[in-house]
Amino acid sequence: MDSIDASYRREPVPVGPDITAEALRLAIPGQAEARAPGWRGALPRPNRAWFVQKARRYRRGLTALGILLAGVAGLAILVGTAPEVAREAKPERVWTVDAVTAARATHQPDIRLSGTLVAGRTVELRALVAGTVESVSPALRNGGVIRAGETLLQVEPLDYELGLRETRAEVQEAEARLAELRATAEAERSKQAFARQQLDVRERDLTRTQSLFEKGTVAAPRLEQAQVALAQERQAFAAAQNATQAADARVQQQQATLERLRAQLVKAETDLARTRLVAPFDGFVGSVNAEAGMRLSPADRVAVLSGAEGLEAEVNLPTDAYGRLVQDGQGIVGREAQVVWDMGSARITYPARVDRVADRISSATGGVGVFVRLEGNFTEQPLRPGAFVQVVIPDRRYAEVVHLPATALHGDGTVYVVGAEDRLEARKVAVAARTADSVFVASGVNQGDRVVTTRFQEIAGGVKVGIRTPAEAAKDAAEAAAEAKKQEGGQ
Repeated sequence: MDSIDASYRREPVPVGPDITAEALRLAIPGQAEARAPGWRGALPRPNRAWFVQKARRYRRGLTALGILLAGVAGLAILVGTAPEVAREAKPERVWTVDAVTAARATHQPDIRLSGTLVAGRTVELRALVAGTVESVSPALRNGGVIRAGETLLQVEPLDYELGLRETRAEVQEAEARLAELRATAEAERSKQAFARQQLDVRERDLTRTQSLFEKGTVAAPRLEQAQVALAQERQAFAAAQNATQAADARVQQQQATLERLRAQLVKAETDLARTRLVAPFDGFVGSVNAEAGMRLSPADRVAVLSGAEGLEAEVNLPTDAYGRLVQDGQGIVGREAQVVWDMGSARITYPARVDRVADRISSATGGVGVFVRLEGNFTEQPLRPGAFVQVVIPDRRYAEVVHLPATALHGDGTVYVVGAEDRLEARKVAVAARTADSVFVASGVNQGDRVVTTRFQEIAGGVKVGIRTPAEAAKDAAEAAAEAKKQEGGQ
């Protein structure tokens, strides 16, 4: 058997016109000798043992191939004989939406802006005189509220009181000295007047003597005597004039001294008053740096006072809104406004008014700075500078426009209206104005149209919808609120 297997493991028998007898003999042992070259007859049939050997070798592969062919044939039979099942038509989906009925009217939307509240005026309180702090007001604390004229701290006044008393004494002394000098000046003027009289007498006497001398009535010595007397009187009058001028100069000098002392007196009185640091206006205290016993100098800051009256909110008004308000005819400055402050669940609204416009347009934000001034005094209110607030400024009026929620408008300027058979119709609209939560449509929507306000990804023209009733909307909102509250409680 091994010899047969070995003999059949040789190369396959070549088939062709050029087969040789030797090749045939080697390929199939046990057969007759090969025919002559060029023989084209049928090859000799192998013996049965050779086929048995081959079948054993490929038994597994043939078995697997048979099973595979049987399976394919069975599947083909099942598919070909399976009954055809009729497909069930899928029902069209109806989307539940909210809608509003379009109504044309005149609307004045609000421009809502966000900003930070600042004090209308802020001042750094500094000690006005040097000294030791004697007492401090209980209101001089961070967050304290003070009134105008209230004493915040007291610097020890003893040195300033003594300085004031000394300056007052100097003033009194200077006043007495001035009175003395004025009396002396008056006496000198009297002497001058008397000297003038004597001079006049000597001048008349000389004139008379000169006339008599010319007539020969008197001798020359008498004339010379009159001339000498006149010269002496002139000298005495000149001395009196000088004395009067000197007395007047001393009076003026003393007056200047007195004025200087009086100025020093005013300064001493002011310094004494400045030992009390007084609040210049109603406000809120911050950055306090003063305690009793502390040594202060005029350069030391005691606290920062923010005014409680005239609080302002600085907001950035978009350029387009600024242009609308300018062209409105009412203008911007003086326009009424509201400042809204949210304190958690509480909301407080304060009346306000646009006070002024910034000096330049911001290149960073592209808007115009506007200062909105709150009315009233806020010492008794919870509002403080630094609060983040919302400013509401009325926009211009728009006539014959449709007010829609912002969710009704899609990015390409399209709204969807519920048409025939409750199917959506796309409409291109012209928007006259818009706010954060509303749009005002000038054209594209007719009176009475039902405009869809619900957004969903599949929204398009021809989509079938069902409008939710107000009761259903209220129920859904209540369920959503309850679910949100439940989730918050779980957290």
